[in-house]
Amino acid sequence: MLFDPENGLYVFEVALGFRANGQKQSSASCLIQADDPEEAEEKVMEYLANQDAAERFWIEEMSDPYTLEEYQQQLDETENEPFPILDEMTEDEFVDFLGF
Repeated sequence: MLFDPENGLYVFEVALGFRANGQKQSSASCLIQADDPEEAEEKVMEYLANQDAAERFWIEEMSDPYTLEEYQQQLDETENEPFPILDEMTEDEFVDFLGF
């Protein structure tokens, strides 16, 4: 399984907002694992703070929670690649993810 139950009971798809060339933009979706929406938001903001990016990025959109099993089953059925897990990305991977 892609997800570790110790990291949270649910998976959330998150899109980050940022400004580029004076216009508001959104990133592709990434994943965050948490026990509830508040913890998911805290984990995203903590990750951004650790990347010194908290002032340049915000949560543009966050999905309703999926159970770990439900999300894994959806991935298996569609044979899609999962979105990257935000708090597992290195700084370089984060920059690549954003396309900078």
